[in-house]
Amino acid sequence: MAEENDWRLVTTNWTLYEALTALSGSFGRHDLDAALYEMVIDSAILVFDASSLEEEALYVFTTHSDKRWSVVDCANFVCIRDRQSKYAFAYDQDFNQAQNEFGFTRLGPQIRG
Repeated sequence: MAEENDWRLVTTNWTLYEALTALSGSFGRHDLDAALYEMVIDSAILVFDASSLEEEALYVFTTHSDKRWSVVDCANFVCIRDRQSKYAFAYDQDFNQAQNEFGFTRLGPQIRG
């Protein structure tokens, strides 16, 4: 049980991921996402239910700060790679960026931009 004067934020990993994705979309700055992630890890009580897929997705997310990939995108890329899938159906332009690194071909409608 927490002490009465323990005023740290308590959140789940998935709430944190939603905040990271919202920041990335709103500001277009992945470095802010990484800073928020580190701040929460260092100062909040994070209820964290990690699987190996999740841990690897977070690793990909934090090591690709030049990309605008969400944590969920990263989890999909890791899953595709680990299952050795040749194809991924996606509408998301981020899959175009990731397909060479993670060894798949994106199927789906033509994406411009």
